[in-house]
This record gives sequence, structure tokens and C-alpha cells, in this order.
Amino acid sequence: MAPKKRCIWILLILTSLFLAGCGKNSGDQQEDESQNKEAVRDAETPEYTEFSELNGKTVSMLTGAPFEELVKSKAPDVALFTTFNNNPDMILALKSGKTDAALSNNAVGTLAVNRNKGIILFPKNLSDGVFGFAFAKGSPIRDEWQAAYDTISEEKKKELWEKWTGADDSKKTLPEQDWPGTNGTVRVAACDTLEPMSYAGEGGKLMGFDVEMILTMAEKLDVHVEFTGMEFAAILSSVQADKADIGIGSIIATAERREAVDFVDYYPAAFVLMIRTMEKEEEVDKDFWASITDSFEKTFIRDDRWQMFLEGIGTTLLITILSILFGTGLGFIVFMLCRKGNRIANAITGFCIWLVQGMPAVVLLMILYYIIFSGVSISGTAISIVGFTLVFGAGVFGMLKMGVGAIDKGQTEAAYALGYTDRRAFFRVVLPQALPHFMPGFKRSITELIKATAIVGYVAVQDLTKAGDLIRSRTYEAFFPLIAVAVIYFILAAVLTWIVNRAERFINPKNRKRSSLLKGVKTK
Repeated sequence: MAPKKRCIWILLILTSLFLAGCGKNSGDQQEDESQNKEAVRDAETPEYTEFSELNGKTVSMLTGAPFEELVKSKAPDVALFTTFNNNPDMILALKSGKTDAALSNNAVGTLAVNRNKGIILFPKNLSDGVFGFAFAKGSPIRDEWQAAYDTISEEKKKELWEKWTGADDSKKTLPEQDWPGTNGTVRVAACDTLEPMSYAGEGGKLMGFDVEMILTMAEKLDVHVEFTGMEFAAILSSVQADKADIGIGSIIATAERREAVDFVDYYPAAFVLMIRTMEKEEEVDKDFWASITDSFEKTFIRDDRWQMFLEGIGTTLLITILSILFGTGLGFIVFMLCRKGNRIANAITGFCIWLVQGMPAVVLLMILYYIIFSGVSISGTAISIVGFTLVFGAGVFGMLKMGVGAIDKGQTEAAYALGYTDRRAFFRVVLPQALPHFMPGFKRSITELIKATAIVGYVAVQDLTKAGDLIRSRTYEAFFPLIAVAVIYFILAAVLTWIVNRAERFINPKNRKRSSLLKGVKTK
């Protein structure tokens, strides 16, 4: 058996044992294709039928979808509005009773209802609208894309709509970009979790109605398209910050959004609410192990989704290791510049550290991505490395300051008495004694760093956490993707800590030989 598949089956055994002790699991979230016998539900009876029944309830929507006033116009006394970063999380919250209604558009809502037992569309639409492709205000290419769209026949639009919103997944393929592309390349920011409009399919490739519409227009304009998947909330920001030329992904062109960006309107839309059905549960037997096996197969085996986890692990490790190396170097260099008490260097360093440590890491990454490097062609991965290098470097500076401060000044004076220069005294006498004070905090910071990288999805990076989100968006199941991500993070943190522990053995003075400690010192 191949090592990769052996690891997958080991994970199956571990998680199955965990589930066996947890009792009831997420089996009620299985899709129609599951082999389980599930509770019988009356799919024709919605839990609410009038907007007034939503008063006092909780209504959820995607981050970046500011439609609270629209809901209040129908149900003015809604108790609470909550937001989610992606549709699968919102649907799981709806099914588990953490929210009472979930706002979506007609395309996403219809597909979600077809794939999930126990939820149904609210009988009445909140409002009608139109889907749009977003362009920066005054974009020089907006008019030519509008002209390309105008040449697409209504029959073609309807054909594509039925293809992507239909149940036959075998038809959901995209044309290859085999045209010359003599007019260059356009960058398209696309939401990667909103099936059927735009989502990450097999191998993480972006697919959907919006994607094929863009490709159809691109062929007419003879341009190639470079798609970048990201959270829905980041799409318009990417367009405004010139990180993308076009933003797509189930975007309804509201009046408020038109104030920020220009649109090419391309298909009728409607705001809808997803709600639960009136459930009538019967006592039935459930095949527990069949449920586990089926869920595992959908999460890891089907469409080789385990490869998405491997790619995510690679990205997470790349960001983490480079941030550790660069951050350690940056913190050490800054400490050496400030070691002698230079007032200017200490003032600048103190301000920068206060600035970096005083804001959440996700905010720092978004400032770097959308503001500081807005006009620079630099990947989200590189931005993440820069951001976490600053965060880790600030921590290393503080740890060095604390570790060196714990060493008695008499050690330096003794080194001077032996004829050591200041530089040699620091590196040969002070620093080796400071490292044991430094290393515990350093190891703890590594663990914190690898967990902190889970936020890089906000700047269009497909890391380990993002891979789990994409898989959940396809399977509408939470348990296996989340448990797999948690276990992998635990393993990665343990491995990195073990490596640092091994390195610590070689730098701890207690483990060094006498000849090494006295190197350069004359002895009788």
C-alpha cells in the first residue's frame, strides 16, 4: 500500500475510534448518496411561512453581504444577525439550530436545498436583483467586457445556467483556454465556496456558472484568464486594490455595491432565505460504520481530495518555516542594533513592535495585501511570509531581550578581563547562557505561529485550513474535514517542536564539552 494511502487509512482508524466514544455524530448531515437510514422528514413543510414569524429569530448571511436592512424591511424585529465566511458553515449552522434562517441567492440556495435534507427555501423571496461581474470604478476594460457579454445569446445563457444548477455533475466541465490570447491576460478574483456560481472543484480548479461565463467572454475578446480563489468577503476588496481586474462569485449588484465598483450585469437574481423543515423523526436503525466509511470516502478519497490536504500542508509549512527563519534573523538583527541602548534605534523598534503586536495578525495581513502592496504583483503566500516574519521577529526580539537581561553583568566584565572584545564576549559568553532562558518561549512561539497561519485564506492563500473549507463546501460535512485539519496541525506543531528540541541540545551549555566551552581560552 502506498505511504500516502496508508496514512489516510490510519487516520480513518483513529477518527473512527474517537467517534465510537462520542455517541451520536454528524450522520444527520449525510447527503442522499449515503447508505444510512435517516430520520424521515416532511420536506414540503417549512418551519416558517410568513416573514413576521422571523421576528425574534436569528438570521445569518455571508461576510460582505450587508443585507440586514433588507431583512428588517420584511421582519423588523429580528433578534440577531450573524455572519459566516462561507456557505457550508452557514448551512451547517442552520441545520444544527445555531441560526433560524440563512440568506443566500437563488442559485446557491436552490443547490443547497437539493443537496441537504431538512432545509427548504422560504416561500417568499426577499427581493429580486441581478448578478454582476465587478470591475474597479472607471476600469478601462469594463466597456469591452460589456460588449463581449452583449454578443452572448439568451439561449446560451440559459443553457449554461441549466448546466451548472442542474443535478448532473458529469456535464459540469469547463472549456480549455485554447484560443491565442493575443490581447493579454486578465486577473479574476473568484469566490471558491459558492457552488454552482464559482467553487473549487477537482484538484482545486475553479469551476461554475460565473467561471464559464467569464471564459465565454474571454474567448470573444481573445484574452486569457488567470483565476484566483478567495473568500467571498475579499473579492470586492481585491478589485478595488487592483489585485484583480474582475471579481466574480455570485455577486448581486446592489445599489450600495455599485457605489464602490462598476458591474457588468449578466443574469437575473433573487435574495432568498433558507430555513429548516418541520421534522418528523421516527426511530430507525442506523448503520454507524457505513456512515463513517461513506463520510470518510467523500472527504478524502473521492476526486482525490486528500491531495488538497497535501497541497495545503505544503503551503502551511512553507509559510511557517520561512517565517521562523526570517523572523528569527530579523529579531536578532534588530536586537543587536538596539543592544547598546541607542535611543533612536530603541524608539523606532519600540514603535514598530507596538504596532505589529497591537493588531490581530489577520488585520496585519489584510493591510499588507490590500493597502501597502496593493499596486504590486505579489502573491498572497509571499504577503503571508512577510506578515508572519514581522510578527515572529517582534516576538524573538522580546525573548532575546528577556534572555540576555537575565544574565548577570559580571559575566560580561569577566569576559573583558580575559581579553575578549565586546562582540566575542557577547557571542562566546553571554548569548550561550541566555539561550536556555530564550528557548522555552521560542518553542512556544513556533506552536503559536503554525496555528496562526490558519488565517492566510483571507489573502487568497490555499493553506491547510482553506483546503478543509473547500472540501466542506463540496461535501457539506463538518466532522472529518475539521478533525483532519486539527490532527494535522497537531502533528506539524509536534514535529517542528521536536526539531527545535534536538537543536537545543547542541546549543545548551550544559550539553557542550569542556573543550568547546574553553575554546580560545589559555589553560594550563
